[in-house]
Amino acid sequence: MQDPTRGAEDARVSQTPERAPDPADLSRILNLIFGTVLAKAVYVAAKLGIADELADGPLTVDELARKTDVDPDALYRVLRALAGEGLFEEVEARTFAVTGVGRLISEDAPGSRKYLSLMFAEQTDRAFDHVLDVVRTGEPAAAQVFGKPFFDWLADHPDAAEIFNKAMTGGASVRLPTLLPLEIWSNAGTVVDVGGGNGTAVAALLREHPHLLGTVFDLPHVEADATELLTAEGVADRARFEPGDFFEAVPGGADVYVLLQILHDWSDDDATRILRRVREAIGDEGRLIVLEDIVPDDPRRGGPVLLDLTMLVLLGGRERTEAEWRQLLANGGFEVTRITPGPRASAIEARPV
Repeated sequence: MQDPTRGAEDARVSQTPERAPDPADLSRILNLIFGTVLAKAVYVAAKLGIADELADGPLTVDELARKTDVDPDALYRVLRALAGEGLFEEVEARTFAVTGVGRLISEDAPGSRKYLSLMFAEQTDRAFDHVLDVVRTGEPAAAQVFGKPFFDWLADHPDAAEIFNKAMTGGASVRLPTLLPLEIWSNAGTVVDVGGGNGTAVAALLREHPHLLGTVFDLPHVEADATELLTAEGVADRARFEPGDFFEAVPGGADVYVLLQILHDWSDDDATRILRRVREAIGDEGRLIVLEDIVPDDPRRGGPVLLDLTMLVLLGGRERTEAEWRQLLANGGFEVTRITPGPRASAIEARPV
């Protein structure tokens, strides 16, 4: 028999107001939802060179709009949003100054991330339009977006490749000369940067260590940029560019080989193939330096998990834990001898076995 009081109880439950969400939780979820909007605003400021225009002091929005040929009201609304994130400061009504954070999207700031912003907005975002397909299939989106693997597409698009190479220049590779113990370089005479892009890391190493000779090894389409940079940095007499494919072969005979944030671009199988080509080229006394982020075992400690998603969606690569790096290197014929943590990326030293 039905309980005659049940209907009344259900009615009272249904009329109980739902507790309002915690304001901090609500703010957090809204920030995440609007994250793309903020990233695009940063892109606009980076693309227009706003931080560079403000390098000598504050300017009004009207002055900035004239210098960058944009609509003043629209620009004001972008800068107002970015001021709320600490990139700029509205020092007077409609007058802005750049902050230390904002300087990081200028052209010439140490550690500039200007081109990283351009790369994400103009290249990576296109792949994330297909993120749900990637999660369903486990396959990267580059073929859907670009019609071919991402690096093949870059080879056919010099302007995009230049942005990509400059984005990589602003990363951890420029810290290599100071991240590792001096004895590594003092005991070496030659270094090969495998997948060395435009030669930024080799130039930095050769400036820091005048006795070194360096080789930038990468696909042929970056040779002109690398040659230009090595010449501009004054190290062309001690450096050379060698074109090639690191899946096929790597230049032999060097004392030190470096892979600077290369292996995370690739699946375990492909990364192992690269390491085996290096193993074939390196002498028994040679050293391998891998500069990569390391995912902490405890997820509460953070780490490069967003970068890992980028690798998944764009390239089919991955970030790895320390244990995963040790196993990958072992599969490629190397034994890890030392790991030197950096502010973000870590230098993983290995010897051939």
